[in-house]
Amino acid sequence: MQITITHAGLYTKPEIYHQTTPCVFLGLNISGLEYMKIYTPEGKLATEVQNDSLILIPEEFQLDFSFQAPRKNYIVMCNIDGISWNKQSNMAVLNFGDQQIEVPLTIPVPLLRLEQIQELFQRVLQLNESALPADLKSAELLINSALAEFLEHSKVDSEQKIPEILTELKEKIDSDISFEKSLAEIMRIIPMTEVHLRRLFLKHYQTTPAEYRARLRFAKIRQLLGESDLSFKEIADSVGMKHVTHLYLFLKKQCGMTPAELRKTLRM
Repeated sequence: MQITITHAGLYTKPEIYHQTTPCVFLGLNISGLEYMKIYTPEGKLATEVQNDSLILIPEEFQLDFSFQAPRKNYIVMCNIDGISWNKQSNMAVLNFGDQQIEVPLTIPVPLLRLEQIQELFQRVLQLNESALPADLKSAELLINSALAEFLEHSKVDSEQKIPEILTELKEKIDSDISFEKSLAEIMRIIPMTEVHLRRLFLKHYQTTPAEYRARLRFAKIRQLLGESDLSFKEIADSVGMKHVTHLYLFLKKQCGMTPAELRKTLRM
């Protein structure tokens, strides 16, 4: 996700204003907000914003707002090539290559986090005023930390809505630590078709059951290669692979290395 900051500012004067966002707006509202309404490019009300909140507004959206004294809000205007809009869900979409995660346009900031996030925005302002390329790049990297707040909120919100049947499937995948069963065998335990299970799993966890299990298997292989002296055949057996050639093929797909190359890298 490429980020380029075009402007960053702290606003303290009372103001009533209407504007169209020329680029992505990332902001922190702390005090003085009477109302803020965000409209889609088609003019449909997307959401309303409160004090003590973060906002993430895509390009060409419309803002109606009123701030009175004592006003304090930060806005960082930036070009982010990985943000789009889903009209059906009324959510922003963060695109990370082949993975897409939906997040709301605004999220509340808990009181315990407010000071830390305010410091983050203040630091972005300071770095963005510098003429040094390293400082400008640091400011852009800090934007990722602010975006992570939306991802974390989305994760918590999603977990609260995850169907019990999906939680059961994930727990069964997690508990098969030796990979003794095939994924198909695990999924057959759940009273739902595999196609429907895969679709639901992808919707709530932003990955498929097969991709999730592959990550678990890769994590265990890395642990065994880095922390044990087991042979490659023994490691293959430990992660449910019948032949050591399966281990070679799996690692080539996951990280482009052979078991020997990965072991050497992990022990450097």
